[in-house]
Amino acid sequence: MERQLEKWQELTLNADDEWPSIGPQLFRFVKDGIPRELRPKIWMHYSGASRKKLENQGLYDLLVKQAEDAGKSNEYAAVIERDLCRTFPDNIYFADHSSTKIHMLRRVLLAFSMHSPEIGYCQSFNFLAGLLILLLDSEEDAFWMMYTVVHDYFPEGMFDTKMVGANIEQTVLMMLVYEKLPGVWAKIASRKCFWECEQENNLPPITLVTNHWFMTLFINILPIETVLCVWDCFFVGGGFKVLYQAALTIIKMNEESIWEAEDSVDAFQILQNSPKKIIDGRHFIEVIFSSPSISDDITMKDINRRRRQFLQRKKE
Repeated sequence: MERQLEKWQELTLNADDEWPSIGPQLFRFVKDGIPRELRPKIWMHYSGASRKKLENQGLYDLLVKQAEDAGKSNEYAAVIERDLCRTFPDNIYFADHSSTKIHMLRRVLLAFSMHSPEIGYCQSFNFLAGLLILLLDSEEDAFWMMYTVVHDYFPEGMFDTKMVGANIEQTVLMMLVYEKLPGVWAKIASRKCFWECEQENNLPPITLVTNHWFMTLFINILPIETVLCVWDCFFVGGGFKVLYQAALTIIKMNEESIWEAEDSVDAFQILQNSPKKIIDGRHFIEVIFSSPSISDDITMKDINRRRRQFLQRKKE
């Protein structure tokens, strides 16, 4: 670990002046893991959150003040308050409702709801903001990182009331399962054709599980150290594609168990429970990015093409 830290320190020694560009060399470093001490700075830079913070100095404090002034008239205030005590209740920093971290979480979520009223607040935001508060250097960093994730990483419409964006993501994922893992698809879809399910707007129940994976960025799905390994790749070069790659890898890892499952309900349980067992994050990343792998040919260009295809079909 010390040698890993030294390599990263050498790579980012002059980062304030000129950061290494995203490319194969940097991504090799990322796949090997970003040292805990350097994660905040590296995530903030490569995600674009640092730039947003710099270009909007003072805005976060203003949003917090606006949220305080709005009080209960903010339509999201009550649900945010309700979810505070549900955020990592076993974590010492969040266990006490009057703790400093809880106050920070409240301010970040309320500030976001003021800044992005078209989205406001969605369940899972509390866990995203909470984990960022635990990991980053400041409350304001957590806000800008959350803002960047929601607006720059997640596709448009992911958090609208009709969940159109979320449904399209799951349609794309299920199409990839249908193409790459036909035996798994046959089990989870009760042997229906993918296009029949898509046409009837009746995707397999397993999408309730996989949608939760995407919406939470695998928080409370994978063990925390594995989540951080996935996030390293997500924030530094991989982007939303990494969620597809991780999801397909998990499904592939459980392929034989799903084949042997009695029905789609058993398959549902397998995929709901199995990610908790992926405790070796580095190995999981190796599996995702090995060649050949279930996901090594996935590109954002292809994902975007499929998104457009299904969005158009929904409009017809």
